[in-house]
Amino acid sequence: MAEIKRSSSSRQATAPYAPPESVQMGVLPGLMGFMLRQAQMLVYQDFHQSVGAPAIRPPQFGILEVVHLNPGIRPSDVAAALGISRANLVPLLNELVGQGLVMRDGDKTDGRAQALNLSPDGEAALARLRYLIATHEDRLATRLGPSGRAELLTLLHALVGVK
Repeated sequence: MAEIKRSSSSRQATAPYAPPESVQMGVLPGLMGFMLRQAQMLVYQDFHQSVGAPAIRPPQFGILEVVHLNPGIRPSDVAAALGISRANLVPLLNELVGQGLVMRDGDKTDGRAQALNLSPDGEAALARLRYLIATHEDRLATRLGPSGRAELLTLLHALVGVK
């Protein structure tokens, strides 16, 4: 099983977006896509520091969570649920299988299909990851203020069409 380390919860999240003062950015800081990308990079950097990169990457945590909640799920359904192409899912899944966290079994209703399940090590790793990621999320949420996290999630859900 991949070693999942706990980082200090007292440290600050990765430094915020701040281009050098000598660089003119024009309209970029006013563009949602540009600022979402800056925020994503900050969140990913803090995620990796929190969980002990490169053991697990954010998409792999998503795979573990979906497989845990949907035992026997097919890889194509995991890919669709997470918005990952099948071609990109395969190497992510192969790493999780190689780490002994996910098992590929034959689907009971379709012998040609695979059914995914977490191994006992995968269940233990997911429980630890959930704890580390909750700490990571709390650390990032402090930057947004008391109601900022809920407001941000509401706006992001509206943007992507999640109810």
